[in-house]
Amino acid sequence: ACGGATPSGTPPAGPPARPSILLVTLDTTRADAIGPEARGVETPAFNAVALRGRRFRQAYTTAPETLPAHSSMMTGLYPGGHGVHENARHLADTHPVLAARLHDAGYRTAAFVSSFILARRFGLARGFEVYDDTLPAGQVERTSRETTDRALAYLGQASSQPVFLWVHYFDPHTPYAPAPPFAAAHAKAPYFGEIAAMDEQLGRLVEAFDAFVSRQGTPSAIIVTSD
Repeated sequence: ACGGATPSGTPPAGPPARPSILLVTLDTTRADAIGPEARGVETPAFNAVALRGRRFRQAYTTAPETLPAHSSMMTGLYPGGHGVHENARHLADTHPVLAARLHDAGYRTAAFVSSFILARRFGLARGFEVYDDTLPAGQVERTSRETTDRALAYLGQASSQPVFLWVHYFDPHTPYAPAPPFAAAHAKAPYFGEIAAMDEQLGRLVEAFDAFVSRQGTPSAIIVTSD
């Protein structure tokens, strides 16, 4: 048993299939505004994802700003290491980034971001074959529905390769202007209306991603976090 031999006629096991990865980052989403313990808003899509895996209830951002926090996620470095301490700065090309590593390992890579703060000019697009930062004319953000529609179109494409898909939602950031019916449901707390609208789109996204990996017949990994 310790010799590593396989039974006669049984081929040796190959390497495990690499999972397709969905990373969802929720901008300015407070820990007390999402999940089963949230008060004032229900987040059924997020709760369903949490029930499927492991939830970290004490997680801390490396920086309370969008670009520095995402730069840390994509490099594994604190702001002191990657040099981005505030928004509107550029992540140096010398830092290895997650998407490039996965692309080199044979992954298809795509990102769909919802705010100008994460536009490709700031350095996070390296390694992504698709980096969709297109915004409505004259706007600095787009809704989670608009971003999800674009991500779903991407997931509708056939692929034999594992996928690394990053989707960023910006809804809970100011200004708080949730779309119907969430505006009326949360008229006194529009921040919660933005959370609820975003959660609905998270549900659509996860459902489409599950269908994608089911067609591929490969494992999947889903990560949902706030910046």
